Amino acid sequence: MAVKFGTLDFYKAMADELNNDPEWAEKGKNLSYTMVYNYLAPVEGSFFVEFDHGKVVEVRDASAADSENANFVITGSSDVWRGIFEKKINPTVALTRGQLRVRGKMAQLLKNMSAFQHVIVAMTRVDFE
Repeated sequence: MAVKFGTLDFYKAMADELNNDPEWAEKGKNLSYTMVYNYLAPVEGSFFVEFDHGKVVEVRDASAADSENANFVITGSSDVWRGIFEKKINPTVALTRGQLRVRGKMAQLLKNMSAFQHVIVAMTRVDFE
């Protein structure tokens, strides 16, 4: 069943996708971090996701405190997010062009790029409208 893009249901579907993915369990087994995904206009929203050793353990609407305290905060327009999840925009290209902005420890992000990329791949598998 398709979920609505840019909603908490989309992120819950992503969590289900990852939690049922043995490849993610292996790639994410050494990672424990929190992320906030910020969507800017035209569809606005902010979503908190907690990853713990290869499992997504919490997904919810993000608060201001979540955005302040998360290990990583990724911000972009909803059009860019949609393009990434529809595989029309390469996330690495979006980062280098400034279409997505990341706040957090870049060394940790780069060291674990394979796992972070796998999260994006899981999001592309979510059926959304």
